[in-house]
Amino acid sequence: MWVDRALTFLDGDEPGAQPAKVQAFETIFVLIVGTEYWLRAIPKWSGLSTAYSLSLASATLWCLLALVTRWRIAFVGLGLTQAVVIWQEFPAAGNHAYLELILCCLCAALSPRNEEERTLLLRSVRWIVCVVFFYGGLQKLVHGYYARGQYLAFSMWIGSFRDVVSYLLPAEEFARLAAYKGEVGDGPYLVSSPIFLALNHSIYLVEMALAPGLLLASTRRWAVCAAVAFLIGIEVAAREVFFGLVFMNALLLFVPSDLNRRLVPVFAAVLVLLILSRVGILPEVVFY
Repeated sequence: MWVDRALTFLDGDEPGAQPAKVQAFETIFVLIVGTEYWLRAIPKWSGLSTAYSLSLASATLWCLLALVTRWRIAFVGLGLTQAVVIWQEFPAAGNHAYLELILCCLCAALSPRNEEERTLLLRSVRWIVCVVFFYGGLQKLVHGYYARGQYLAFSMWIGSFRDVVSYLLPAEEFARLAAYKGEVGDGPYLVSSPIFLALNHSIYLVEMALAPGLLLASTRRWAVCAAVAFLIGIEVAAREVFFGLVFMNALLLFVPSDLNRRLVPVFAAVLVLLILSRVGILPEVVFY
């Protein structure tokens, strides 16, 4: 089919790497989603709503079933649970919740045991990564809140953003912006620091450049390295850890080998550290 031929530019796996790569992707994805449900529940455990308690039990069941059996019905159940939670929390549901739902649907609809469906799953996730990068950068550009650093300056109400911004601004300008409380009449949230503005503009430029870099076979290896470094840098300030983990998992599918299979223990270790931090065994770390 012409559609199949048109999408071959998204391929590039080493011979025999696909089965292990897709299995590792699904394993990491399920571990992330299941852990996220529990870590969202722990801080409000004593007052956990009945609706979220049921969602937590359902997500846990489907995640365990997906890990043990690899049945596609497990992803159907997990996707339905995710859809219900998004519906209940709308419009406050995190942006990455929709990405998780889409990935659940893909895993439910496409079987890794079928070569054609496995290839389509890899192509679909890779395309999603490129769309998120390019469209995210485009939105930053067209809406204009990155033109003079307004968005990042306003985001200083978030502690992790403020800590990073403090290294990029002169003391006087940082003090001025830090004094704003996000209330009516505050501002202007305009920044004049050349270093800050250069970093500010580089964010959407890098995002938009990474998409074609990942799509082109000749630049893919370098683009993957740049995308991983960029994503880690963003998460240092944003602390949207679960989006970062989900997106990193998808991004690793661009690597020709089954590198992600060897990284399953690394992802699992990160999730364990987050759990230990959330329950108080390790020092508290702010993440979302």
